[in-house]
Amino acid sequence: MDHHVGTVVIGGSQAGLAVGYYLKQQDLTFVILDENERVGDAWRKRWDSLHLFTPGRYDGLPGMLFPGITNVRSCCLR
Repeated sequence: MDHHVGTVVIGGSQAGLAVGYYLKQQDLTFVILDENERVGDAWRKRWDSLHLFTPGRYDGLPGMLFPGITNVRSCCLR
């Protein structure tokens, strides 16, 4: 079976996932390719645990704010 997509995003990092979000908002076809099998494996294979050291306003993704952040304008547009 052939699959045709308009855009190929290389890497499933925060940036790749953010690009995917905006492509989806435009109703465009895309695929996100990553060397790992599961979402988050890049982090699982590198770090023993996930402890964020940056303010929560920088840790979310487009369309998926980090818990505790309620206003995207106040957190992300400064």
